[in-house]
Amino acid sequence: MTPATMGHIDALTGPQNLYISMPIIKTLLIDDDEDDFILIRDILSEVDISHFNVDWIPNYEQAITALRRNEHDVCLLDYRLGSHDGLEILKQAGIENISTPIIFLTGLGDYEVDTMAMKAGADDYLSKDEISPSLLERTMRYSIERKKSKIAINKAYAEMEQAVQERTAELAMANEKIKESSEKIKHFAYSVSHDIKNPAIGIYGLTRRLYSDYSDNLDSKGKNICTQMLHAAEQIAFLVENINLYITTKEMPVRYEHLKLNEVCRIIKEEFSAHLEARRVEWSQPDKDLIIKADKLSLLRALRNLIDNSFKYGGEGLSRISVNYKDTEKYHVISVADDGAGLMDDDSEKIFGLFFRGKTLQTIDGTGMGLAIVKEIAEQHGGDVWAESSHDKGLTISMSFSKYL
Repeated sequence: MTPATMGHIDALTGPQNLYISMPIIKTLLIDDDEDDFILIRDILSEVDISHFNVDWIPNYEQAITALRRNEHDVCLLDYRLGSHDGLEILKQAGIENISTPIIFLTGLGDYEVDTMAMKAGADDYLSKDEISPSLLERTMRYSIERKKSKIAINKAYAEMEQAVQERTAELAMANEKIKESSEKIKHFAYSVSHDIKNPAIGIYGLTRRLYSDYSDNLDSKGKNICTQMLHAAEQIAFLVENINLYITTKEMPVRYEHLKLNEVCRIIKEEFSAHLEARRVEWSQPDKDLIIKADKLSLLRALRNLIDNSFKYGGEGLSRISVNYKDTEKYHVISVADDGAGLMDDDSEKIFGLFFRGKTLQTIDGTGMGLAIVKEIAEQHGGDVWAESSHDKGLTISMSFSKYL
Protein backbone atom coordinates (compact mmCIF):
# COMPACT_ATOMS: atom_id res chain seq x y z
CA MET A 1 0.00 0.00 0.00
CA THR A 2 1.61 3.30 -1.08
CA PRO A 3 1.33 6.47 0.96
CA ALA A 4 1.00 8.62 -2.14
CA THR A 5 -2.77 8.29 -1.90
CA MET A 6 -4.92 7.83 1.15
CA GLY A 7 -4.92 4.19 2.23
CA HIS A 8 -8.20 2.50 3.11
CA ILE A 9 -9.14 -0.77 4.75
CA ASP A 10 -12.28 -2.23 6.34
CA ALA A 11 -11.83 -3.92 9.71
CA LEU A 12 -14.62 -6.49 10.06
CA THR A 13 -15.10 -9.45 12.30
CA GLY A 14 -17.91 -11.87 12.96
CA PRO A 15 -20.42 -13.51 10.64
CA GLN A 16 -21.37 -11.72 7.44
CA ASN A 17 -24.94 -11.08 8.63
CA LEU A 18 -23.60 -8.90 11.46
CA TYR A 19 -22.09 -6.46 8.96
CA ILE A 20 -25.38 -4.73 8.42
CA SER A 21 -26.36 -4.42 12.09
CA MET A 22 -23.01 -3.21 13.50
CA PRO A 23 -22.37 0.56 13.65
CA ILE A 24 -19.82 1.79 11.11
CA ILE A 25 -17.17 4.15 12.51
CA LYS A 26 -15.27 6.15 9.93
CA THR A 27 -11.74 6.36 11.29
CA LEU A 28 -8.85 8.52 10.12
CA LEU A 29 -5.36 7.27 11.09
CA ILE A 30 -2.56 9.81 10.77
CA ASP A 31 0.76 7.97 11.12
CA ASP A 32 3.93 7.97 8.99
CA ASP A 33 4.74 4.33 9.84
CA GLU A 34 2.88 1.68 7.83
CA ASP A 35 3.71 -0.90 10.48
CA ASP A 36 1.71 1.13 12.98
CA PHE A 37 -1.14 1.26 10.50
CA ILE A 38 -1.12 -2.51 10.22
CA LEU A 39 -0.99 -2.77 14.02
CA ILE A 40 -4.03 -0.50 14.46
CA ARG A 41 -5.86 -2.34 11.68
CA ASP A 42 -5.26 -5.68 13.34
CA ILE A 43 -6.35 -4.37 16.73
CA LEU A 44 -9.57 -2.95 15.30
CA SER A 45 -10.29 -6.21 13.49
CA GLU A 46 -10.58 -7.88 16.91
CA VAL A 47 -13.37 -5.55 18.03
CA ASP A 48 -16.64 -7.45 17.83
CA ILE A 49 -19.19 -4.70 18.53
CA SER A 50 -18.36 -2.16 15.81
CA HIS A 51 -17.28 -2.00 12.20
CA PHE A 52 -14.42 0.36 11.28
CA ASN A 53 -13.63 2.00 7.96
CA VAL A 54 -10.02 3.11 8.40
CA ASP A 55 -8.38 5.70 6.14
CA TRP A 56 -4.63 5.99 6.54
CA ILE A 57 -2.73 9.23 5.94
CA PRO A 58 1.05 9.33 6.40
CA ASN A 59 1.93 13.03 6.30
CA TYR A 60 1.05 16.47 7.62
CA GLU A 61 -0.30 18.11 4.46
CA GLN A 62 -2.70 15.31 3.54
CA ALA A 63 -3.79 15.06 7.20
CA ILE A 64 -4.85 18.71 7.40
CA THR A 65 -6.70 18.39 4.08
CA ALA A 66 -8.54 15.28 5.28
CA LEU A 67 -9.47 16.84 8.61
CA ARG A 68 -10.86 19.91 6.89
CA ARG A 69 -13.31 17.73 4.96
CA ASN A 70 -14.82 16.57 8.27
CA GLU A 71 -15.72 13.17 6.81
CA HIS A 72 -14.60 10.99 9.74
CA ASP A 73 -16.15 10.10 13.06
CA VAL A 74 -12.80 9.97 14.87
CA CYS A 75 -9.10 10.52 14.22
CA LEU A 76 -6.13 8.56 15.62
CA LEU A 77 -3.11 10.86 15.51
CA ASP A 78 0.48 9.71 16.01
CA TYR A 79 2.95 12.07 17.68
CA ARG A 80 5.80 11.50 15.20
CA LEU A 81 5.21 12.50 11.57
CA GLY A 82 8.66 12.92 10.06
CA SER A 83 9.49 16.64 9.80
CA HIS A 84 6.26 17.50 11.62
CA ASP A 85 4.58 16.15 14.73
CA GLY A 86 1.06 15.53 15.92
CA LEU A 87 1.06 18.58 18.19
CA GLU A 88 1.29 20.82 15.13
CA ILE A 89 -1.78 19.15 13.65
CA LEU A 90 -3.66 19.56 16.94
CA LYS A 91 -2.83 23.26 17.08
CA GLN A 92 -3.88 23.76 13.45
CA ALA A 93 -7.10 21.83 14.07
CA GLY A 94 -7.81 24.14 17.01
CA ILE A 95 -7.14 27.24 14.92
CA GLU A 96 -9.53 26.03 12.20
CA ASN A 97 -12.17 24.75 14.68
CA ILE A 98 -12.06 21.25 13.21
CA SER A 99 -14.76 19.23 14.94
CA THR A 100 -13.48 15.67 14.44
CA PRO A 101 -12.51 14.16 17.83
CA ILE A 102 -8.77 13.42 17.92
CA ILE A 103 -7.11 10.69 20.03
CA PHE A 104 -3.38 11.22 20.43
CA LEU A 105 -1.07 8.20 20.14
CA THR A 106 2.34 8.23 21.84
CA GLY A 107 5.02 5.83 22.94
CA LEU A 108 5.12 4.34 26.41
CA GLY A 109 6.10 6.88 29.09
CA ASP A 110 5.57 10.03 26.98
CA TYR A 111 3.43 11.58 29.70
CA GLU A 112 4.75 15.11 29.13
CA VAL A 113 3.81 14.86 25.46
CA ASP A 114 0.39 13.48 26.42
CA THR A 115 -0.19 16.48 28.69
CA MET A 116 0.84 18.86 25.93
CA ALA A 117 -1.52 17.07 23.54
CA MET A 118 -4.49 17.46 25.90
CA LYS A 119 -3.74 21.15 26.35
CA ALA A 120 -3.51 21.51 22.56
CA GLY A 121 -7.01 20.08 22.13
CA ALA A 122 -6.77 16.29 21.99
CA ASP A 123 -9.92 14.54 23.18
CA ASP A 124 -7.92 11.67 24.71
CA TYR A 125 -4.56 9.95 24.48
CA LEU A 126 -3.27 6.36 24.37
CA SER A 127 0.11 4.69 24.57
CA LYS A 128 0.55 2.46 21.50
CA ASP A 129 2.37 -0.10 23.64
CA GLU A 130 -0.68 -0.52 25.88
CA ILE A 131 -3.49 -0.50 23.31
CA SER A 132 -5.94 -3.40 23.42
CA PRO A 133 -9.04 -3.90 21.26
CA SER A 134 -11.45 -3.10 24.11
CA LEU A 135 -9.44 -0.07 25.30
CA LEU A 136 -9.10 1.37 21.79
CA GLU A 137 -12.78 0.81 20.94
CA ARG A 138 -13.96 2.28 24.23
CA THR A 139 -11.67 5.31 23.92
CA MET A 140 -12.83 5.96 20.36
CA ARG A 141 -16.49 5.55 21.28
CA TYR A 142 -16.24 7.81 24.34
CA SER A 143 -14.38 10.46 22.35
CA ILE A 144 -17.06 10.41 19.65
CA GLU A 145 -19.86 10.69 22.21
CA ARG A 146 -18.12 13.49 24.09
CA LYS A 147 -17.63 15.40 20.85
CA LYS A 148 -21.27 14.87 19.90
CA SER A 149 -22.32 16.11 23.33
CA LYS A 150 -20.03 19.13 23.02
CA ILE A 151 -21.40 19.95 19.58
CA ALA A 152 -24.97 19.56 20.87
CA ILE A 153 -24.21 21.80 23.86
CA ASN A 154 -22.54 24.41 21.66
CA LYS A 155 -25.50 24.31 19.27
CA ALA A 156 -27.96 24.63 22.15
CA TYR A 157 -25.91 27.48 23.60
CA ALA A 158 -25.78 29.23 20.21
CA GLU A 159 -29.54 28.81 19.83
CA MET A 160 -30.07 30.08 23.35
CA GLU A 161 -27.74 33.02 22.70
CA GLN A 162 -29.65 33.79 19.53
CA ALA A 163 -32.94 33.53 21.39
CA VAL A 164 -31.60 35.82 24.12
CA GLN A 165 -30.45 38.36 21.54
CA GLU A 166 -33.80 38.22 19.78
CA ARG A 167 -35.65 38.52 23.09
CA THR A 168 -33.38 41.37 24.15
CA ALA A 169 -34.10 43.14 20.88
CA GLU A 170 -37.84 42.57 21.39
CA LEU A 171 -37.65 43.90 24.95
CA ALA A 172 -35.63 46.91 23.78
CA MET A 173 -38.27 47.60 21.16
CA ALA A 174 -41.05 47.11 23.71
CA ASN A 175 -39.28 49.40 26.18
CA GLU A 176 -38.89 52.01 23.45
CA LYS A 177 -42.60 51.80 22.71
CA ILE A 178 -43.37 52.06 26.44
CA LYS A 179 -41.07 55.06 26.66
CA GLU A 180 -42.77 56.67 23.67
CA SER A 181 -46.17 55.90 25.18
CA SER A 182 -45.03 57.29 28.54
CA GLU A 183 -43.83 60.47 26.85
CA LYS A 184 -47.17 60.82 25.06
CA ILE A 185 -49.05 60.31 28.32
CA LYS A 186 -46.80 62.81 30.09
CA HIS A 187 -47.26 65.43 27.38
CA PHE A 188 -50.99 64.70 27.37
CA ALA A 189 -51.13 65.15 31.15
CA TYR A 190 -49.24 68.45 30.96
CA SER A 191 -51.48 69.60 28.11
CA VAL A 192 -54.67 68.65 29.94
CA SER A 193 -53.37 70.25 33.13
CA HIS A 194 -52.67 73.45 31.22
CA ASP A 195 -56.08 73.34 29.53
CA ILE A 196 -57.80 72.83 32.89
CA LYS A 197 -55.78 75.34 34.86
CA ASN A 198 -56.31 78.26 32.47
CA PRO A 199 -60.14 78.11 32.57
CA ALA A 200 -59.97 77.64 36.35
CA ILE A 201 -57.89 80.81 36.64
CA GLY A 202 -60.37 82.55 34.32
CA ILE A 203 -63.33 81.43 36.43
CA TYR A 204 -61.53 82.58 39.57
CA GLY A 205 -60.78 86.00 38.07
CA LEU A 206 -64.29 86.55 36.70
CA THR A 207 -65.93 85.39 39.94
CA ARG A 208 -63.71 87.68 41.99
CA ARG A 209 -64.52 90.59 39.71
CA LEU A 210 -68.22 89.77 39.94
CA TYR A 211 -68.03 89.70 43.73
CA SER A 212 -65.99 92.90 43.87
CA ASP A 213 -67.93 94.99 41.36
CA TYR A 214 -71.45 93.75 41.91
CA SER A 215 -71.55 92.64 45.55
CA ASP A 216 -74.07 95.42 46.33
CA ASN A 217 -76.49 93.77 43.90
CA LEU A 218 -76.05 90.28 45.37
CA ASP A 219 -77.91 88.90 48.31
CA SER A 220 -76.26 86.67 50.89
CA LYS A 221 -76.96 83.54 48.84
CA GLY A 222 -75.35 85.06 45.75
CA LYS A 223 -72.31 86.13 47.75
CA ASN A 224 -72.04 82.60 49.19
CA ILE A 225 -72.17 81.11 45.68
CA CYS A 226 -69.35 83.43 44.57
CA THR A 227 -67.28 82.35 47.57
CA GLN A 228 -67.84 78.68 46.73
CA MET A 229 -66.89 79.27 43.09
CA LEU A 230 -63.68 81.02 44.15
CA HIS A 231 -62.84 78.12 46.44
CA ALA A 232 -63.61 75.53 43.72
CA ALA A 233 -61.40 77.36 41.20
CA GLU A 234 -58.57 77.46 43.74
CA GLN A 235 -58.97 73.72 44.33
CA ILE A 236 -58.81 72.98 40.59
CA ALA A 237 -55.62 75.01 40.21
CA PHE A 238 -54.11 73.37 43.28
CA LEU A 239 -55.00 69.89 42.00
CA VAL A 240 -53.42 70.62 38.62
CA GLU A 241 -50.22 71.77 40.33
CA ASN A 242 -50.12 68.55 42.38
CA ILE A 243 -50.64 66.39 39.29
CA ASN A 244 -47.73 68.14 37.61
CA LEU A 245 -45.68 67.73 40.78
CA TYR A 246 -46.41 63.98 40.87
CA ILE A 247 -45.38 63.59 37.21
CA THR A 248 -42.24 65.62 37.87
CA THR A 249 -41.38 63.42 40.86
CA LYS A 250 -41.62 60.28 38.72
CA GLU A 251 -39.70 61.75 35.78
CA MET A 252 -37.04 63.92 37.42
CA PRO A 253 -33.58 62.24 37.67
CA VAL A 254 -32.51 61.51 41.24
CA ARG A 255 -29.19 62.93 42.46
CA TYR A 256 -27.99 61.17 45.62
CA GLU A 257 -25.75 63.03 48.05
CA HIS A 258 -24.79 62.86 51.72
CA LEU A 259 -27.12 65.09 53.74
CA LYS A 260 -27.30 66.24 57.35
CA LEU A 261 -30.78 65.30 58.55
CA ASN A 262 -30.73 68.12 61.15
CA GLU A 263 -30.08 70.68 58.43
CA VAL A 264 -32.95 69.34 56.28
CA CYS A 265 -35.29 69.42 59.32
CA ARG A 266 -34.24 73.01 60.06
CA ILE A 267 -35.26 74.10 56.54
CA ILE A 268 -38.64 72.39 56.91
CA LYS A 269 -39.21 73.95 60.34
CA GLU A 270 -38.54 77.42 58.98
CA GLU A 271 -41.02 76.85 56.14
CA PHE A 272 -43.75 75.91 58.63
CA SER A 273 -42.77 78.37 61.37
CA ALA A 274 -45.87 80.54 60.83
CA HIS A 275 -48.17 77.51 61.14
CA LEU A 276 -46.30 76.22 64.19
CA GLU A 277 -46.66 79.59 65.97
CA ALA A 278 -50.24 80.23 64.90
CA ARG A 279 -51.49 76.85 66.11
CA ARG A 280 -49.02 76.62 69.00
CA VAL A 281 -47.69 73.25 67.86
CA GLU A 282 -44.56 71.92 69.56
CA TRP A 283 -41.77 70.83 67.18
CA SER A 284 -39.04 68.25 67.86
CA GLN A 285 -36.36 66.61 65.70
CA PRO A 286 -33.31 64.34 66.22
CA ASP A 287 -30.53 65.85 68.35
CA LYS A 288 -27.71 63.84 66.78
CA ASP A 289 -25.89 65.04 63.68
CA LEU A 290 -27.13 62.23 61.42
CA ILE A 291 -25.89 61.71 57.85
CA ILE A 292 -27.99 59.97 55.22
CA LYS A 293 -27.63 59.56 51.45
CA ALA A 294 -30.61 60.87 49.50
CA ASP A 295 -31.77 63.32 46.87
CA LYS A 296 -32.09 66.62 48.73
CA LEU A 297 -35.05 68.03 46.81
CA SER A 298 -36.91 64.72 47.12
CA LEU A 299 -36.28 64.45 50.87
CA LEU A 300 -37.43 68.04 51.41
CA ARG A 301 -40.54 67.40 49.32
CA ALA A 302 -41.39 64.22 51.24
CA LEU A 303 -40.97 65.83 54.67
CA ARG A 304 -42.88 68.91 53.51
CA ASN A 305 -45.81 66.73 52.44
CA LEU A 306 -45.76 64.77 55.71
CA ILE A 307 -45.72 67.92 57.87
CA ASP A 308 -48.44 69.48 55.73
CA ASN A 309 -50.46 66.29 56.17
CA SER A 310 -50.21 66.63 59.96
CA PHE A 311 -51.40 70.23 59.91
CA LYS A 312 -54.16 69.51 57.42
CA TYR A 313 -55.62 66.39 59.01
CA GLY A 314 -54.44 66.62 62.64
CA GLY A 315 -57.52 68.50 63.70
CA GLU A 316 -58.01 71.04 66.48
CA GLY A 317 -56.30 68.80 69.02
CA LEU A 318 -52.95 68.85 67.20
CA SER A 319 -50.27 70.11 69.62
CA ARG A 320 -47.08 68.23 68.71
CA ILE A 321 -45.19 67.24 65.54
CA SER A 322 -41.89 65.35 65.73
CA VAL A 323 -39.43 64.14 63.13
CA ASN A 324 -37.76 60.91 64.29
CA TYR A 325 -34.95 58.71 62.97
CA LYS A 326 -34.28 55.00 63.37
CA ASP A 327 -31.29 53.09 62.04
CA THR A 328 -31.65 49.51 60.76
CA GLU A 329 -29.19 47.18 59.07
CA LYS A 330 -30.31 48.11 55.56
CA TYR A 331 -32.35 51.30 55.90
CA HIS A 332 -32.54 54.82 57.26
CA VAL A 333 -36.08 55.17 58.66
CA ILE A 334 -37.44 58.72 58.98
CA SER A 335 -40.81 59.23 60.66
CA VAL A 336 -43.14 62.16 61.17
CA ALA A 337 -45.40 61.69 64.20
CA ASP A 338 -48.18 63.89 65.52
CA ASP A 339 -50.79 63.74 68.27
CA GLY A 340 -53.65 64.74 66.00
CA ALA A 341 -56.85 63.03 64.96
CA GLY A 342 -55.22 59.85 63.66
CA LEU A 343 -56.76 57.49 61.11
CA MET A 344 -59.47 54.92 60.81
CA ASP A 345 -57.87 51.46 60.78
CA ASP A 346 -59.12 50.77 57.24
CA ASP A 347 -57.32 53.83 55.90
CA SER A 348 -53.74 53.03 57.03
CA GLU A 349 -52.73 51.41 53.71
CA LYS A 350 -55.09 53.26 51.37
CA ILE A 351 -53.81 56.76 52.18
CA PHE A 352 -50.79 56.33 49.90
CA GLY A 353 -52.93 55.77 46.81
CA LEU A 354 -53.53 58.50 44.26
CA PHE A 355 -56.50 60.77 45.03
CA PHE A 356 -57.49 58.80 48.15
CA ARG A 357 -59.76 60.74 50.50
CA GLY A 358 -60.87 58.95 53.66
CA LYS A 359 -64.43 59.21 54.89
CA THR A 360 -63.39 61.42 57.80
CA LEU A 361 -61.36 63.72 55.53
CA GLN A 362 -63.98 64.62 52.90
CA THR A 363 -64.65 68.02 54.47
CA ILE A 364 -60.97 68.99 54.55
CA ASP A 365 -59.27 70.70 51.62
CA GLY A 366 -56.80 68.47 49.80
CA THR A 367 -56.09 66.59 46.58
CA GLY A 368 -55.19 63.13 47.93
CA MET A 369 -51.79 63.22 46.18
CA GLY A 370 -49.35 64.35 48.88
CA LEU A 371 -48.74 60.90 50.39
CA ALA A 372 -48.69 59.26 46.95
CA ILE A 373 -45.75 61.53 46.17
CA VAL A 374 -44.06 60.50 49.44
CA LYS A 375 -44.49 56.83 48.46
CA GLU A 376 -42.97 57.48 45.03
CA ILE A 377 -39.96 59.21 46.63
CA ALA A 378 -39.42 56.36 49.11
CA GLU A 379 -39.49 53.80 46.29
CA GLN A 380 -37.01 55.87 44.27
CA HIS A 381 -34.69 55.56 47.28
CA GLY A 382 -35.07 51.77 47.47
CA GLY A 383 -37.47 51.86 50.40
CA ASP A 384 -41.12 51.97 51.35
CA VAL A 385 -43.65 54.00 53.34
CA TRP A 386 -46.23 53.04 55.97
CA ALA A 387 -48.58 54.55 58.52
CA GLU A 388 -49.36 53.71 62.17
CA SER A 389 -52.27 55.18 64.10
CA SER A 390 -53.12 54.69 67.76
CA HIS A 391 -56.83 54.48 68.56
CA ASP A 392 -57.81 57.54 66.52
CA LYS A 393 -55.31 59.65 68.45
CA GLY A 394 -52.07 60.49 66.73
CA LEU A 395 -50.50 59.35 63.48
CA THR A 396 -46.98 58.26 62.58
CA ILE A 397 -45.94 58.00 58.93
CA SER A 398 -42.56 56.41 58.28
CA MET A 399 -40.46 56.19 55.13
CA SER A 400 -37.36 54.06 54.63
CA PHE A 401 -34.38 54.93 52.43
CA SER A 402 -31.90 52.23 51.46
CA LYS A 403 -28.33 52.54 52.78
CA TYR A 404 -26.96 51.10 49.52
CA LEU A 405 -27.73 53.96 47.14
